[in-house]
Amino acid sequence: MAGGGLPEDVADELQALQAIYCGDGEFCMLSEPDARVPMFCVSTKCRGLHDTISLSASFTLPEGYPRVHPDISLSSASLSRCAISRLKQELSTHARTLPEAPMVLQLMTWLEEHIPETEQATEVCSTTPKQCSSQREVQEDLWLTLLHLDHMRARGKYVKTIVKWTKELSLTGRLLFQERLILILLLGSLQNIKEYITRQRTRSVDVDSAGRSCKERMLTVLWEEKVQEGAVRFPQFEVVECRTVDQLKEQFTGTVLARVYREHVCSLMLK
Repeated sequence: MAGGGLPEDVADELQALQAIYCGDGEFCMLSEPDARVPMFCVSTKCRGLHDTISLSASFTLPEGYPRVHPDISLSSASLSRCAISRLKQELSTHARTLPEAPMVLQLMTWLEEHIPETEQATEVCSTTPKQCSSQREVQEDLWLTLLHLDHMRARGKYVKTIVKWTKELSLTGRLLFQERLILILLLGSLQNIKEYITRQRTRSVDVDSAGRSCKERMLTVLWEEKVQEGAVRFPQFEVVECRTVDQLKEQFTGTVLARVYREHVCSLMLK
């Protein structure tokens, strides 16, 4: 159990983890119950490509947690050293995107969801260098996506969150406002665009009519397509307030963007 000297939210998190991972050997405290720096291990299983994968994650919660991220060690007899290294690196990157709140349960959920795809990626890359190089090239293809938002109530907070996420995910593009119309153009890797959309749909980004934090329920993907290098250029992500329809149209210059405007934006303005 959590020690009495721990912050209440951290103590609550430890109790929740013990309740969720209550099977034999799933949760184990590695430090004394009243330690100022809790250390514990969580073991989990998930279905892999060929068999069930067992993985243990050891966490050390430093003083200052959750403002300071936990130290994490992963071990698994089911995964290669390459897969474990890749998984730990991606988990650490994911941890940096989370708010400063107890996060171990979210990290465990992320692990359980991403173990199979990490296993698949490392298995493909372990075949031949040529295949691995080809996979990296696919991952680096440029994609362009157009999103539509129905509304923003807490506009200042919402815009800051969008800008922050695009920076973290190395996405460029535009957040466009034209009267009540709100559009987002994203340019970058397909994986990072998908991660952006997942964040916007699953995290609290706005407030409801009662002023309570809420998730985005009315985000629509209008269009997405792989584009040739240089066909669309956005040096950075910018927020643009368009006073007129003509100013909005000016944001869609070039062959690809002009087609997107004709086929997807014009119809929105008629509604």
